[in-house]
Amino acid sequence: MNAVPAREDLAANIPRSMILPANEAELSRDTHDVIRSFNGALDFLDAADVIRTYQPTTRVPNGRIWGPFDIKDRAGWQWRFRMSRDPAALEEMFSYWFEIEPTGAGEDGWLPFIDGWFIPTGGGARRGMGYFHIGTDRLEAGGYTILPDADGNFFEDLKVMYSTAAFPVSVTMTLAIHPKKDPTSTLTILYHYEQQQNGQAAMEFSGTDSKTGASLSITSHWLAGGAGRAEATAQDGMGAGATWVECWNDQFVSVYDNKPWAEYPDPIETGNPAFCPDISTL
Repeated sequence: MNAVPAREDLAANIPRSMILPANEAELSRDTHDVIRSFNGALDFLDAADVIRTYQPTTRVPNGRIWGPFDIKDRAGWQWRFRMSRDPAALEEMFSYWFEIEPTGAGEDGWLPFIDGWFIPTGGGARRGMGYFHIGTDRLEAGGYTILPDADGNFFEDLKVMYSTAAFPVSVTMTLAIHPKKDPTSTLTILYHYEQQQNGQAAMEFSGTDSKTGASLSITSHWLAGGAGRAEATAQDGMGAGATWVECWNDQFVSVYDNKPWAEYPDPIETGNPAFCPDISTL
C-alpha cells in the first residue's frame, strides 16, 4: 500500500496565519487560493487511508484485491481496489486501480475511477516516482452522479505526475473542470509545485478557458517563513505579454508591486523592489 501516495506526500505547503490580513498582497492571495484548490483536488487520497484499514480480500499471483465493499454515502454502489506488481519490469513497479459499480452488477459492471503506478526508489516509505489519473466521464455515463464543489464547479479530469524520491519533491497536475456545470466550457489548469527540505518552495500555474480563451500564467516563490515573490504574465486581453511583479513579507502584506496594465487612479508601481525576499533559486 506504500505504492499509493498519501495526501501529505503531495500537498503544497505555504505558511499562513490563522487569519490572512485584509490587505494581503494580490498575488499572495492568488497563490493561497490555487494551493487550496489543488490540495483539495488531492482529498480523494484520504480514501487510501481508509483502504489501508482493510485486509486484502483476494490474493492473486503478484497482486491483491480489496473488496468489493459498500460505498457508505452512496446506497446501491460498491467499490474495489486492485493492485499488481510486474515481475518482468526492469524496475520494481506497482500498478493500481480504484473502481466502482452498482451493487451486484458483476465483473463486467466495474467503472474505472482512478488508475496509477508507482516505482519505489528506496530511502523511506512512499519514496519514489508515480502517476495517477482520475476521470469521471465513465462514471457519469454509468449512472454515478458527480456532485459539484463548494463553488458550483464540476470535476472532470485530473492527471498527476510526481516524484518523492529526493528533494525537491515535485508535483505536476493537469486539472479540467466544467465551471458551474456548463458542458460547453472546460477550464483547464496546469500546475507545477516543488519544495526543498528547508521549506522553500515554488509553484507555477496557468489557466485557460475553452470558451473565452482568457489565460494567465503565474510563478510564485516563497521562503519557509512565508515571504515571497510572484510574477504574473497576461497571455491575452489587457496587458497581454506584460508581466506583473509583486513581493510580500512574512505577514503576506505587499512590499513591492509593479502592474504594467494598472489604470488610473491605481498606480503602476508601489513599494520598493529592495524589500523583495532573496529567492534566487528554488
